[in-house]
Amino acid sequence: MKRMILVALLAATSMFSANAQKVKADKVPATVKTAFTKAYPNASDVEWEKEKNGDFEVNFEQGTEEMSVVYNPQGVEQEVETEISTSKLPTAVQAALKGKKVKEAAIIKKGGKTYYEAEVGGKDLIFDASGKAVKMD
Repeated sequence: MKRMILVALLAATSMFSANAQKVKADKVPATVKTAFTKAYPNASDVEWEKEKNGDFEVNFEQGTEEMSVVYNPQGVEQEVETEISTSKLPTAVQAALKGKKVKEAAIIKKGGKTYYEAEVGGKDLIFDASGKAVKMD
C-alpha cells in the first residue's frame, strides 16, 4: 500500500514538473525580463516558470490584481491572464456556468482574442464572451 501511494505521488510530481518548472530570475533571458519590467513596472511577488515549450511564465501581483504573463524566449508577450471575481464574468459565461460552483475566474488575452476561464471541480473551463466553451491554442 505504501509503495502504491509513493508511486502515485511520484507520478503526480512528474506530471506537474513536465508542464512548467520554477526558475530563478537570473535564469530568465534578459529580453524577457526587460519586456516584463517595462510592461509591469509595479509588479510584486514575482515568480518565474519555464514551460515545456521553452516559453517563460511570470506570476505576480500588480496592485490588487493577481496576474500571469507568458513570454517567448525573445521577450514577446504571448498571453496575459488576470484573475477576476466571478461576478465580472460576462453574463453569457455566467449563464453557461449556472448551477456550478466556480472556485476562481480569470480573463485571458491571447492572440488578439479574449477568453474567460472558470475553475470548476478542479478543472479550468475556457469560454468566449458568448458563453461558448472553447479550446485555446
